[in-house]
Amino acid sequence: MQKFMERALSRLNNNSSIIQRLKISFLILIGLLVIPALVSVSMMAVYSRSYHGVIQRVERVSALKPIVRQEIPREVWYIVAGHITFEEGSQYALMDSIQEEIDALARSAQQDSQKELLVARRSMHTLRQYVDSIGELMRTEQPVAQSEALWEEVRNVSALVGEMLEEYADAEISAAALTSRYLNHTLTAVVAALLLLLGLTLLFAVQAQRSLAQAIHKPIAQLETFAGALAGGDLDARAPETQVKELHDLTESLNTMAGRLQDLIDENRREQENLKKSELRALQSQINPHFLYNTLDAIIWLAESDESDEVIAITRALSDFFRISLSQGKDWITLADEVRHLTGYLTILKVRYRDILNYVIDIPEELYPQEVLKLLLQPLVENALYHGIKNRRGKGTVRISVWEENKWLHFSVKDDGAGMTPEHLEQVRRGLKGDGQGSAGYGLFNVNKRIKLYYNQPDGLHIESDPAGGTVVSFRVPVRRTGHV
Repeated sequence: MQKFMERALSRLNNNSSIIQRLKISFLILIGLLVIPALVSVSMMAVYSRSYHGVIQRVERVSALKPIVRQEIPREVWYIVAGHITFEEGSQYALMDSIQEEIDALARSAQQDSQKELLVARRSMHTLRQYVDSIGELMRTEQPVAQSEALWEEVRNVSALVGEMLEEYADAEISAAALTSRYLNHTLTAVVAALLLLLGLTLLFAVQAQRSLAQAIHKPIAQLETFAGALAGGDLDARAPETQVKELHDLTESLNTMAGRLQDLIDENRREQENLKKSELRALQSQINPHFLYNTLDAIIWLAESDESDEVIAITRALSDFFRISLSQGKDWITLADEVRHLTGYLTILKVRYRDILNYVIDIPEELYPQEVLKLLLQPLVENALYHGIKNRRGKGTVRISVWEENKWLHFSVKDDGAGMTPEHLEQVRRGLKGDGQGSAGYGLFNVNKRIKLYYNQPDGLHIESDPAGGTVVSFRVPVRRTGHV
């Protein structure tokens, strides 16, 4: 039993699956509890049947003895005494019933008690011969004294059969007593074995519980330590491999996640650096020397022409333009400031390109308090002017529209300048998807990238163009109320 327990615990500890361990533990516990119980019940059933059979046979013998010792001699005496004729007597029916009962007892009797039944069967044969002889004497009308002598033999043989049946009953009772003692000893041994098995079962249950608890607790504690190390900033930490099948894939996934985490941090750092570079380049593009020179030249020209109102307007527009471009280093401004920034830029351009440029700003004032990423519209308007309006004959118009729909702010910059061929449009779209500006132009590429990074959305700019004239650049961003992150 000890070796069985050791093998069971060894197999339990070597199994890598918690579910399999539970199944094995359950089967072993069932085996330790159910199998001995079934064996005990089976033994009890066998001994009970044996004991019950002995009792039945003794009862049948007890029922036979009065018939053998009393009824058969009495029936034969009635015949000899002339109370009934030989043919009227039931002596043969009585002997047949006794013979059948003895044969039945012989078939079910134990081996040790067969001898008494064999003597009884032979004595019944002798008894039948005596009864036949009495019948012969009665038919030949022999003296009654001869019949009386044979009746004495019938009585003696009947007594002998009764004694054999008593000895058979005594043998059966002795066998039953022996069976009872053996059953008592067996029950004592079975109870002791069951108590021992119960103790072993409890011991195995405790050991199995400890083994399962350790198998589950140890790898989970290791994962907890690993998670704490990651939370503490140790990105080189790794969870040790575990043999527990249910936790193996989780451990590998966590280790893979830890490896990917450093890569993602590095990638995010690079993205932030690229973003800062993009913002710097965006600001640098705003402080374009040529744009500044041309604006200052326009101010001088207006001053020399004594157009003081125009000088004030363009100077204020230039001031608003650069002040909002810098925005004290803030990334987010209100839509109202974005409109002021765009209006200042268009005011300056209107002075320089009054013969070719018209613009329309269609932005409801109720949207002004909403926050947007700065420098979204000016680069698109600049792109519309230099790549659309200036490349057509006559005056052109740029329409800037903003509207809210289903918690999204929709932006559109539309011009009626020179459009793009399908091939050129496809090149611009590919440039927006690539890592460099390509054919998209830096203004479009910068706005597209900043929308994706700051708003954390896959969609950036959407461009549609008609070769016959007109281009629409649009995008949408989630609504962001003032003061919300």
